Amino acid sequence: MRYWVPELALPKPTVRKGVLASLFRASRPNPVGSARERLGGQPVGLPAGMWPKCRECGLSESLIAQFDHHADRLDLGREGRVLFVFQCAHDPGMCATWEAFSGANSCFIVEPEQLVDGQTSLPADVPPLDHEVWISSWIERDDGISPDAANAFWEETSFRELSEELLAGVTWSTRLAGLPRWMQSPDEGPRPDWRFIGQLDGSYSFLSPPQTPPAWVQPDAERYEGRTHIASGPNFGGGLAYLFLQDGAELPKVCMMWQR
Repeated sequence: MRYWVPELALPKPTVRKGVLASLFRASRPNPVGSARERLGGQPVGLPAGMWPKCRECGLSESLIAQFDHHADRLDLGREGRVLFVFQCAHDPGMCATWEAFSGANSCFIVEPEQLVDGQTSLPADVPPLDHEVWISSWIERDDGISPDAANAFWEETSFRELSEELLAGVTWSTRLAGLPRWMQSPDEGPRPDWRFIGQLDGSYSFLSPPQTPPAWVQPDAERYEGRTHIASGPNFGGGLAYLFLQDGAELPKVCMMWQR
């Protein structure tokens, strides 16, 4: 099955708000490698009034990722739509960010007509920000899993019976599409009318050396899954987050859960 991994890049320090806005306008409706697709930092294009708050503690959540619609790697049902993924990070472990429907994380799609220019200003309660990286391009790969074997990924017993050789092609890193690399039971995933659309790692994997990396970006001597450098990202308790989309509504719904 096909999947896509992001080629990460560090934000350009010379990019000012006005320049970022022009990049955003130029990238519509479906950029590849624009300043808009990113992990961490502050969202771009999100109306300030749509910044989500945690239902458990009432404080503003932190951006995890934002991705653009793409017919193959992330089908959001319409050209120009953007997926935003947030979770509460004010007091890690106190709000149930790992649960799909706890209200401590938020995943939602914004229509192109609603998007605004430039970076969204921080809310007054200043949510903690994860390190910001941009997605400069997407790399298409194939995990080698047949459609028949893919069915085994959705039931506990059959999943545990999969061979290590077969699972070797299913990466642990951040990606869109493909199959989930479960850390715990697949039975925890929302079913049956939710489909898997991607997973997020708690670490950022750079597939090529970033220019002048800051101290928070370190070389990976082991070159795990082909990366050259690694950095800390969102707090998933040392685990992985999984994204699911529910079709059928005029605007699809998206949810996130994580395991460790």
